[in-house]
Amino acid sequence: MKNKNAIRRSSQAGVSLVELMVGLTIGLVVTAGAMTILFSNQKLVLEKDVMDRTQENFRFASTTITRMVRQATSFGVPNNNNELIVHFNPLQRDCLGQIGNSGMNTFKVNDQNELQCILELEDGSRQIATLAKNISEIKFSYGIQNGTSANSLVYQPYFNGASGTVNTNVSNVRGSITSILSEISILDGSGKQPTIDFIATSHLLAMTQLASSGGVSKVNPPTATTPPTTTPPTTTPPTTTPPTGNTGDGNNTTTPPAPTPDLDCSSDVLGMISVTVDGGSPKSWGSFSGTTYAKQGRTVVVDLSNVSSHVNLSKWKIARDSATAVALSSLSHSYGLPSGKKGQTMDLYLECNGEQKNPSLHFITN
Repeated sequence: MKNKNAIRRSSQAGVSLVELMVGLTIGLVVTAGAMTILFSNQKLVLEKDVMDRTQENFRFASTTITRMVRQATSFGVPNNNNELIVHFNPLQRDCLGQIGNSGMNTFKVNDQNELQCILELEDGSRQIATLAKNISEIKFSYGIQNGTSANSLVYQPYFNGASGTVNTNVSNVRGSITSILSEISILDGSGKQPTIDFIATSHLLAMTQLASSGGVSKVNPPTATTPPTTTPPTTTPPTTTPPTGNTGDGNNTTTPPAPTPDLDCSSDVLGMISVTVDGGSPKSWGSFSGTTYAKQGRTVVVDLSNVSSHVNLSKWKIARDSATAVALSSLSHSYGLPSGKKGQTMDLYLECNGEQKNPSLHFITN
């Protein structure tokens, strides 16, 4: 009887406490490993999603900046090296792709690591749009000649490092700069913050300046007025000239003397007269053609400080619209554009010794 009970108890016995603890430990290790792999995969997916979004933001930002620089008519004076001011024809598309909305866009990064485009609207108001996020920093440099070659460029910022002083190498040729180097640092979730740079060139300015440089125009090179040179006289044998007037045969042989060109009224002077519209980049009077669009109520400044001292400016006069031309009494003359509504016009004319010089300047407010 004892043997049967012992056999029954033996067949109903379970696992020991040690076996149970070993099994639980193995299960916990396997579960922990699986959870680690799961969390690791989720982290990789999230990091990849952040990186993809950042790359998309960069593509959009770089494409927008490149497009705006390509259609730029001039570049404004920035507050620091992390800001780019682009002036363009309002009939072109702004940074939001709209036409007739803005003629000036400013690019910079705010405190929330957002790349912003600030639009100065045609109605005088301002609009701020976010182009990209996760941008830690953006820097801009301007293409100038390095002095060794006409086609050799270097890119320098508008301000000198931490000192904040203006870089005269850039500011002195700001009106003829056509190429911009942009450097964007991206927050991609790592501590490295990789920097990506790209160069864009204004198509319009590249046609009137020396290909992305800050040099002399290849299309409309300025000409300087030089004093006449003295040529040593040459000795020629005397010639007998028939008498002029009525010779008795009914034929008059009077020949009028050839007119002497007036160097003071030469069209070369137009290349020395500087015109600044709405605080933008100065251009020579002679480089204007067609219609210039400008904001209502802004100022057009005509500057003559670069005119050669050999030119007698007392022969020159300037007129606005149909008003009587007045003498150029000073080296700088300012004219306010009409205000009140779009589409108003203003014309400026130059004349020398009573003869109107071409081109005249034709402005339309927008």
